[in-house]
Amino acid sequence: MKSVFLYSLATGIAVLPLGSLTSCHDSSNQAGKTKQAVSDPAVKSAEDLVARITPSAKGLVQFKLNAAQKDTTVAGTGKGIIITAPSIRECIRGYGRYLRDIAGVHLSWNGDRIKLPETLPQPKGTVHFDKEWPVCHAYNYCTLSYTYPFNSWQQWERELDFLALNGFSQVLVTAGLEKTWQQFLTGLGYPQDKALAFIPNPAFAAWWNMGNLEGHGGPISQGVIDREAELGRNIVSRLKEMGMTPVLQGYVGFLPDDFGKTVADKEMNIVPQGGWCSFNRPAVLDPTCAAFPRIAEAWYKALHKTYGTTTTAYGGDLFHEGGRSGNINVTNAAKAVQAAMTKASPDSTWVIQAWGGNPSGALLDGTDPGKTQVLALTLNMTPADKATRNFKGRPYVWCELANFGGNTGLYGGLPLLSGMDKSLNDAKKTGLIGMGILSEGVATNPLHYDMFFERIGRTDHIDIPAFLKGYAERRYGSAPQEILEGLQLLADSIYAPNRAQEGCTESIICGRPFWGIRKASTWSSAGRSYDFRKVLAAARAYMKAVELHPELMKEPTFRYDFVDLMRQILTDSAYEQLQIVREAFDSKDVEAYKKESAKFLQLMEDADDILATEPQFLLGRWIQDARNKGKTPEEKDNMERAAKMLISTWSNSISGLNDYSNRQWAGFIRDFYLPRWQLFFDSQLRILQGTDAGKANKDYQDAVHKHELGFSGERKAYPVTPKGDAAALAAKAFVHHDALFKSIEMSSGNVEGLPWNLESGSPLSFNVTEYIKKPGTYTARFTWNKGQSALKIHSVALYEGDKLVAEDKHEGWTGQDNRDNVYTLKLPSYRTNLDAYTLKAEVSGASGTQSQGTMSIRFTGK
Repeated sequence: MKSVFLYSLATGIAVLPLGSLTSCHDSSNQAGKTKQAVSDPAVKSAEDLVARITPSAKGLVQFKLNAAQKDTTVAGTGKGIIITAPSIRECIRGYGRYLRDIAGVHLSWNGDRIKLPETLPQPKGTVHFDKEWPVCHAYNYCTLSYTYPFNSWQQWERELDFLALNGFSQVLVTAGLEKTWQQFLTGLGYPQDKALAFIPNPAFAAWWNMGNLEGHGGPISQGVIDREAELGRNIVSRLKEMGMTPVLQGYVGFLPDDFGKTVADKEMNIVPQGGWCSFNRPAVLDPTCAAFPRIAEAWYKALHKTYGTTTTAYGGDLFHEGGRSGNINVTNAAKAVQAAMTKASPDSTWVIQAWGGNPSGALLDGTDPGKTQVLALTLNMTPADKATRNFKGRPYVWCELANFGGNTGLYGGLPLLSGMDKSLNDAKKTGLIGMGILSEGVATNPLHYDMFFERIGRTDHIDIPAFLKGYAERRYGSAPQEILEGLQLLADSIYAPNRAQEGCTESIICGRPFWGIRKASTWSSAGRSYDFRKVLAAARAYMKAVELHPELMKEPTFRYDFVDLMRQILTDSAYEQLQIVREAFDSKDVEAYKKESAKFLQLMEDADDILATEPQFLLGRWIQDARNKGKTPEEKDNMERAAKMLISTWSNSISGLNDYSNRQWAGFIRDFYLPRWQLFFDSQLRILQGTDAGKANKDYQDAVHKHELGFSGERKAYPVTPKGDAAALAAKAFVHHDALFKSIEMSSGNVEGLPWNLESGSPLSFNVTEYIKKPGTYTARFTWNKGQSALKIHSVALYEGDKLVAEDKHEGWTGQDNRDNVYTLKLPSYRTNLDAYTLKAEVSGASGTQSQGTMSIRFTGK
């Protein structure tokens, strides 16, 4: 007889069918004694989750464990439900699917909408959920520093419940490694003070754990180290209770860079790793040297002591982002790493991140295919069967990577995810065993992640319009036509990237200002891959929905999405406004320059005001969490300093890491980004008023660097509670910027403009029919993107068919610098029955024909 274990949340009594036997019962089985059923701890963990997430459902949910059952079922019981599954993890996942698909509940990183009646919604008959992927992985190392460095246990408790309900099977855990490293190093004879200096602030621990830096943002106190160890133990314990696997840090050889100079050990072969960005990297102990098994054993002893347990999955990446293998035989090194891991935990799997050139073929050759798992980080949302290179038969997990640095911006891949059913199935043939979320900032873009969670649980094609309707109904409580129109516009534009790019298209407001700015951080993709007009139309649709259905603003989940969309409109349109400011500067029109630069700053102020209405967009919340991580004034100040450094300069100096973790948050825009732009506009005004350009620009650079480096050391109390009416502020902002928005709506929608290549010869010719919509004044701007030669522009003319209707003749230049590269064309009348309007530019190269760029044209008035 198959063993079935039933636990009722309503009664708290475990019931066993006659003749069955489970480990929950007294094994003595003495004759004449009646065996008493006791509560299964695993089922108790599911009960506790129900009580935490949906308190009103406590006592209405029953869980039934049946190891022989292949899928998960949900059935009604009149007032409640019963969930049957082969494991407690599948039971919890089944409850998550019930809440989503049947009860209409919405859970997200950006707010929940949980409204359950006294009688739980009843499924029609018995609903079957297929068993999900063998592996569903959560987190990249970077996620834990960019999103969760300052989480309390209460915040982690909710996060782990959320992951469990969405079916995740394994979760990377790094909280507590501070204690592990301290005990490991001091146990090897490394001095206590040096061990403390080696440990970074939690905000920068990700890159420490990947072997990129040492001690940054520290030192942290013993109190913080001990509390992080307690937090890590709690996380690991809860994961195991819910049937999930914690991925702990394996030993791949990292040691402090000066370890060999401090601790004498003739059996060690230590290989220096040089630098990473502006940081000194930890060294690597050659895994093939005689000392490695002994050192690795010491690591696992300290690790397991910290967490109070072992696990079956260990992470760790050798030679991440430019590490040096030196004279190490990489294949033999991999064998040694895995041998030590297996000795510490015989059934363990080595979980390796595939990023850049790692893991190399040589490293994979040294791994055991049956004990290795590769996380394939997919930065460009590529389908699963085309996203990965050859992992030599090692099982791999397709992992989305849609966010870098926790940047704020709408982005995702709805068409990709909706149509991945075939590519996922095909990829199983090459070793695909699961899916994962490895974005660096996951608390963004609920629409994208809701589609990802939908994809995890389905093997068929997902119809996007039907998905959008379900999203609105679950997240907002209703799906008015205006909302569905807005969501479809977003799905057709900003959530459907048509090129590979690293996360969202960054707003220029978040970058260090200069005239040619197109992005905020060094590594991001510049320019837009979407039609901004559709995003603007979506915002108007949401505003219309609020006007017709004001009850929507009572839903916190709707308010978050509304504020996020309005933020996108205001900060995205800053690029177009900067071009207007630049035209005034190029024309040497001081009054127009002052007026238009003030409008640019107004965009930032309006965005800050709207963001202040939503708690998740408050800088004060980030700082509050950081300060709560400390107990003493010194600990609190250190945490705040690290929290502000991470999102601004990243390091203690001006470097390429500046603005990598840019965030559009209330308080941060007003106090960090806006002053930089004010400094820039002031410096350029000085040039217009006669100051030497070299001096003005040098003074600006000095001032902006002082501002950036000083920000993390400032102590200012920022609001932690929202204020203001988002709908009213959005309406006000649309009045403020009506002319700009209308200009954008009449444009091509693509700020990149039309491409030109000097090798095609002169004149450059562009079909601009799409952009000429009425009589009036148009401006054409030429921008150089690449090539060895700057472009010299001699004249620009506009033709109606073959008829010349407007012309601007002057010498212009576009290259690394720009001079008079904007041309004004006044169209006296507009013909609607015309085949084409054509713009022609007489040009030449400053030093040759290797020059490429774009031409953008826009309407500027009557």
